[in-house]
Amino acid sequence: MNLIDEAVIVEIFGLRVYAFGLYIAVGALFAVIVMCIAGRALALKKGTVPLAALLAGIFGVVVSRLCFCLLNQELGQMTPVSFWPQLSGGGWSMFGLIGGIMIGGFICAKIAHEKTGRVLDILSLAMLPLIAAERIGESRIGDFDISRALDSEFLANSFLAVGEDEPCLATYYVAAAVAAVLFIVLAFRFARKERSGRLTVVFLLLFGAASIITESLRYDRFLSISFVGLQQVAAALMLALGVILAIRNSNRPKSVPAILAIISLPLMVGAVIGLEFALDRTNWNKILIYALMIITVAIPAGLGLKLLSQGKGTDEA
Repeated sequence: MNLIDEAVIVEIFGLRVYAFGLYIAVGALFAVIVMCIAGRALALKKGTVPLAALLAGIFGVVVSRLCFCLLNQELGQMTPVSFWPQLSGGGWSMFGLIGGIMIGGFICAKIAHEKTGRVLDILSLAMLPLIAAERIGESRIGDFDISRALDSEFLANSFLAVGEDEPCLATYYVAAAVAAVLFIVLAFRFARKERSGRLTVVFLLLFGAASIITESLRYDRFLSISFVGLQQVAAALMLALGVILAIRNSNRPKSVPAILAIISLPLMVGAVIGLEFALDRTNWNKILIYALMIITVAIPAGLGLKLLSQGKGTDEA
C-alpha cells in the first residue's frame, strides 16, 4: 500500500509539496497556537507548552506509525518490519496519534511538575484543529476514507459524494466537521475554566462516541478485521475510558447513573457489532441503522457527561 503514489502534489512559490502534508503542517501550526493560548490562560510554567508540543509531536508520530504497522493486515500478517521505517510509504493510525500525544503530555507534566490534567486539557483542545486538517487533507489522496456505495440519490448528487460511476460518501469531510464542532464545544468549556482534567474526559467521551460513527461510515478497509474496523474498536475503548474516568471522579461512583454507564458499555459494543453486521449483510435501511447507532453510542457518552458534572475534577496531582 503505497499511498504516496496517489498523493496530490501542489506548487507554492515554486516549491513542490504534497497537499496532504501541507494540510498536516497547517493543522499542526493551529494546534501549537491553541496550545500557547490555552497554556497562557492556565498560567502554566514557562517552557511547559514548548515541551508539551515537542513530546506530543514525537510520541504522536512514533506511536501512530507503530500502531499502523502492528495492526495493518497485509497478506494475512502484520506489516513486515522492513516497511516500518519507510515513512513515505504511507500508513498512520489516527488513534495511535491521539494515544501518542497523550503519552507525550503525561511525560511533559511529570518533567515540568505541572498537573497532568492541565497539560492533557490543552492537548485535547489543540488536537482537534490538527485532526480536522488531517481529515480534509485525506481528500487529496484517491479512494481513501470513503463510504460504501451510496443508495441515496440525494447524497449521491451532493457535494459530499465522490466518484462518478459509483458515488460514495466523502467521510473525511464528515469527520473534519465533527472535529471542528467538538473544538467549538471544548473551547466553550475551556472558557468556563473547568477543573483540571475535565476537558480531557469530555474529549474522550465525545470524540470516542463520534468516531464510532465516522469510522463505521468509511469503507476503505484499512486497519480492519472482517467487517470490524480496528479504528472503530479504538474509538469504543476511548469512549469506555472516558466513562470510567467520569465515574472515578464522580461524587457518587455507586449511583444509578454510574451503574447504568458501566452496563451500557458492553451493551453498546454488542449493539454496534450487530448494526455493523446489518450494514454489510442485510438490505436494511442504512439511515435507520445509523440512527440506531447514534442513539446507542450517545447513551454511555451522555451518562459520562452527567457523571462528570457531579465530579470535582480528574487530576489533583
